[in-house]
Amino acid sequence: MATVRGGDIRQLTINGREFEVKSEASVSVDLGGFANEMAFAGNGVIVPTQKRKAAGFSGCTLLIEDGRKDLEYIQNLSNVGNPVPVNMTVASGLVYSGNLTVVGELQKNQGDGTLDLEMRGARFEQI
Repeated sequence: MATVRGGDIRQLTINGREFEVKSEASVSVDLGGFANEMAFAGNGVIVPTQKRKAAGFSGCTLLIEDGRKDLEYIQNLSNVGNPVPVNMTVASGLVYSGNLTVVGELQKNQGDGTLDLEMRGARFEQI
């Protein structure tokens, strides 16, 4: 039996409100933690450093419904700037969850009615 390793986002809820994610959206999930960097000292010794990185997701293409004021809802979350509960069910059926904040500029594409969303926080993990 094959194991599902990728595919569509089945469900996305942000602060208790469900949003439709465009089929075949190329969503990137980041569990956070640390990013490693390497440098060399003058004598050739490798000197590793770590920098903390935020968890969350990017490239999540939402289908915006004007009648529900989806764009206004997301913009208001961005305006407030506080983390809100987010649950994302991926194609395999696994659910990622965390308290995330909207980051970046919010611009609805009028051509296809979509919005590319990025959200980040301290944790975004399987539950």
